[in-house]
Amino acid sequence: MTLAEHRGLRLFTFCVLYVAQGIPWGFTAITLPAYLAGKQLDAAVVGTALAMTTLPYTFKILWAPVIDAFPSQRFGKRRPWIIGAQLMMALTIGAMIAIPDLTSDLRLLAWMIFIHTIFNSIQDLSTDALAVDLLDEDERGRTNGFMYASKYFGGILGGAGMSKLIAWYGMRTALCAQTAVLLAIMMLPILFRERADSEAPPEAIAVAKRFARLGRDLLELARSRGALPALLGAVMMLVSALGMGVLAATAPVLFTQHLGWTPDDYAALTGGIGLAAGCGGAMLGGILADKVGHRRLAALATLALAACWLAWAGLQSHWFDSTLVFALVIVEPVCQSMLLASLFAACMDLSWPKIGATQFGIYMALSNISTTTGFKLAGSIASWSFPQIYVAGAVLQLALLAVLPFVDTSAVRRALAES
Repeated sequence: MTLAEHRGLRLFTFCVLYVAQGIPWGFTAITLPAYLAGKQLDAAVVGTALAMTTLPYTFKILWAPVIDAFPSQRFGKRRPWIIGAQLMMALTIGAMIAIPDLTSDLRLLAWMIFIHTIFNSIQDLSTDALAVDLLDEDERGRTNGFMYASKYFGGILGGAGMSKLIAWYGMRTALCAQTAVLLAIMMLPILFRERADSEAPPEAIAVAKRFARLGRDLLELARSRGALPALLGAVMMLVSALGMGVLAATAPVLFTQHLGWTPDDYAALTGGIGLAAGCGGAMLGGILADKVGHRRLAALATLALAACWLAWAGLQSHWFDSTLVFALVIVEPVCQSMLLASLFAACMDLSWPKIGATQFGIYMALSNISTTTGFKLAGSIASWSFPQIYVAGAVLQLALLAVLPFVDTSAVRRALAES
């Protein structure tokens, strides 16, 4: 049984691999920022901490060519990288079990999380490259939506789920459980092959012998009529998450230091119902993206997200109203997940399968640079009033609309097919 032959198996495998990525993400993106804000640290510190959790994903631009250039004749073009990264994800989590008290050396803990996230990002890149290789055009939107929804589900397990295990049984048990889950997920790419025939084409094996072929492929793309759309796709991702980054660093400070929420309550709210809403939004976005178009859905989600933030800014006098807070915590992640699912599908449309890991990896690296830049900007405008910051976030997010109309997502593959 192969992934290329069975659409349902492809979808299931991709989703489970994204669950594995989401488990540690839930802790670093939800629980840690709330904890720091609860210690009365400002948005600049929270933003810096969040930036460190996204930094390893930016490095995908460095090892993406390696993943493209060194496939395996026996095991396939992408599977060895997925399996190896997944194994190291489990081992780096398992190594934390040997530390008696994780809080006794925060620098050591930070380095272990950083190293773990490097392998998390390699698994992410390899999975995305496999998706670029195997997904048909009519299933990219839906599959990206379900993949990103699975990451939200993993975030719930890693955030609220890990917190409960720690409270009930202690940190060691929680780490053991997480290691076991990651090892179990690793069995999927071990059991199922990519294709029935020779999984690494002869030309791919030639690339493994020298990077020159990869360079020629990149040059071929640069000289084709698909170069401009590919470049505009890069600009699209560079502005895609500026507003989201600013407000992700600002919200924990607002809620824990000014609206009276405890870090635990805030993390439970955003890591529970918030991530569940994001999960649903990603699945809905994936389905809608294939029906209404990847770029069109991205534009609609951007407008809805900016409108949500502008409405929140204008209703400052009602920020202590729990109904309004719950509305924000639900609507915001729904719009964000729909936006990201549609943008990721658009990036897959733009990526040439021959260099899928490299090109898609560049897009994802730029997306992380966009988010990290937003985190940093939050510190620069931390002295502004919170309504002003939310308006600024909305304006930054709307910058995406200036790029989307000019990105022809079908042009790259069409141009390379004609050449």
